[in-house]
Amino acid sequence: MNPEWIMALVLFGVLHWVLAIMLLNDMARREKAKGGRKALWVFAIIFITFLGSMLYLLFHPSYFFDSDDEDE
Repeated sequence: MNPEWIMALVLFGVLHWVLAIMLLNDMARREKAKGGRKALWVFAIIFITFLGSMLYLLFHPSYFFDSDDEDE
C-alpha cells in the first residue's frame, strides 16, 4: 500500500474519532435527541464512519449555534 494512502486513512480515522467524541459529548448533554432515539444516533455516529457524524450535524444544527446555555 502506498504511503500517501496510509497517511490519508490515518488522518481520516483521526478526524472521524475527534468528531465522534465531540458529537457523543453533545449527545450525552442533550435531554432529547431529534427523533427521540439517542441509541440510534450513537450507533450511527460510531459505526457509520463519518457519514453518521455528518448526518448528526445536519439534523442538529444547533450544535454550533446553541442558544440554550446563553442568557439573553
